[in-house]
Amino acid sequence: MIELAYRQLALVLITILSLSIFNAALANREVDSLAVPFGKVPDLWNVRLSPDGSKISYVHMAEAGFPVAYILSSNGEPAPVIASMPGKFDVRWCQWANNERLLCGFYGIDNKRGALFPVTRLVSVNIDGSDGRVLLKYENTQFQDDIVDWLPEDSQHVLIEMPSRRGTGVSKLNIYTGQTSVVERDRIGAGKWISDGHGLVRLRYSVSSQKRTWFFRLADSESWSVLHETLTEDVDSVYYPIGFGQDRNTLFVYKMRNGRLALVSEDLRRQREEQVVFSHPAVDISHVKKIGRFNRFVAVGYATDKLHLHYIDKDIETISQKISQAMPGKSVTVIDESWDQRFYLVLISSDRDPGTYYRIDLQENQMQEIFSRRPDLNDYELAVMDPVSYRARDDVEIPSYLTMPAKATATATGKALPAVIMPHGGPESRDVWDFNWMSQFLAAKGYAVLQSNFRGSGGYGDEWVGEGGFRQWRLAINDINDGANWLIDEGIADPERICVIGWSYGGYAALLSTLEAPDLYQCTVSIAGVTDPWTLIMDGRNYVGGKTSAMKLIGSEEETIQQGSPLKRAKEFQGPIMLFHGDRDINVAVRHSKKMHKALRKADKNTELFLYEDTAHSIWRDNYRIDMLSKIGQFLEANIGSNQGN
Repeated sequence: MIELAYRQLALVLITILSLSIFNAALANREVDSLAVPFGKVPDLWNVRLSPDGSKISYVHMAEAGFPVAYILSSNGEPAPVIASMPGKFDVRWCQWANNERLLCGFYGIDNKRGALFPVTRLVSVNIDGSDGRVLLKYENTQFQDDIVDWLPEDSQHVLIEMPSRRGTGVSKLNIYTGQTSVVERDRIGAGKWISDGHGLVRLRYSVSSQKRTWFFRLADSESWSVLHETLTEDVDSVYYPIGFGQDRNTLFVYKMRNGRLALVSEDLRRQREEQVVFSHPAVDISHVKKIGRFNRFVAVGYATDKLHLHYIDKDIETISQKISQAMPGKSVTVIDESWDQRFYLVLISSDRDPGTYYRIDLQENQMQEIFSRRPDLNDYELAVMDPVSYRARDDVEIPSYLTMPAKATATATGKALPAVIMPHGGPESRDVWDFNWMSQFLAAKGYAVLQSNFRGSGGYGDEWVGEGGFRQWRLAINDINDGANWLIDEGIADPERICVIGWSYGGYAALLSTLEAPDLYQCTVSIAGVTDPWTLIMDGRNYVGGKTSAMKLIGSEEETIQQGSPLKRAKEFQGPIMLFHGDRDINVAVRHSKKMHKALRKADKNTELFLYEDTAHSIWRDNYRIDMLSKIGQFLEANIGSNQGN
């Protein structure tokens, strides 16, 4: 098991040493100049206001290639607080426990008898980097950073889930000493606890071999009752509580309504019927937004052709509307607020704007720019991401996004550009209108990029998901290939210059699209892609309930296991294939790409495989992403040319 032994890192020395290694590695290979600004991960993330609003914490990807947590004080000088331990743990998030102390979640990947598992640890540290310590030290426990309640009225403690051999419980944790005291004893099968935001644990979730059960208790009671129960095998059942209203007996829950995901409120006292807080007639809700001292609900998110917020909190709505009026065409997201509701942290972005953070002072009526998420792209002309749709072969409209090179237009009939079809992962995910580093890189290289929300995608309700992207793979792949033909019919794409690129399920879809329409594509790229459904099912054996869930998602029909397997159809491939994978991928094991590459080589096919060490499914490292984009750019240039500069 990976262990995190906290020490005050000699940050400058580590950075200089690692940076020299990083630069030497880049110097030893050919790097595309465009791959550098587009391939870098966001400059910072997990940006948070201190409770008094005077300071900002964030996580920054150091030039050395690992995340470091920083504090930006009122004097405008950022200072490092705590760093990742390269090769062991990365800082993933930090949050303010009080004005002087942070709690930070560290994430690593453990390898046990050949199976990879995520592992987390919780570290507390003063904002000057002093007195850092690991708060829980359970050697054989995966997750140790699940905060149940931040206890904003108690500056020395939080409530945290406490793992045990039989389940989890809840303890009060001293953020300075690491001492704990039991609040809720551990329960068999308990895997999730939710508080009302005011220090009282109100919900718990338990799983057995037969049932999945949510238990609750009222604010003035100590007895627990069943809130909702379903069979364990019923993985399609949707019931997920996400928090409480201000009266503390109103519970907000994700549920399906009219075939789409909605947010409803339930009265735990059973004195009124449940009410729909928000639903949309065409799409699912995507998320809820919670901010503030007691983590209150302020908005519900959903995506039609673009991203939208339905506001619950009128004050937050007013702030957002004023900014939107001043910056039309931008997405405005209120990220955080100070406890006295004077200061706010806002992110403003769009398809052509990777995003900038601003600090708002309502008292002084000031809006101050703080950070750009991708400063290296500030001088580039980015491409428009246009919502479009096309008709599939069965006359169904497929919602999609078309990104054209910046100097072209979405109505570029007759342009006959080289093009890339880019199916998304999931499969029950969807593409949204937003900045996309991959499509922007491809557009900067001169390619038209089409991203389709094919049937099997999430976000459009149960009917659109259907049997899912694996069970109904032919329908999904037909939708994707119909998109490529639409580009040709519209005169946007040159029929002799189209490639397909996908990540995760998108890699699977890319491979199958090529198999089903070999004359349509000149090359294929799969990044961390599934290559064999049966292998994916077998991978689930390493995780609790994993095989059952995988079987439900994929099924065992011969149509999927045989014809829906790029690996088993390796002899059918015609064009060149490029594969990328991280060797610590938990989502899709690296053996998928290894087996695919071996089968393609055995069949005497044109294939290359590039493996990246010590990185997971997202390939979240600057040097790897830069290298990957460079290789993809060269691969596309060799197979379909480019239209760079047009």
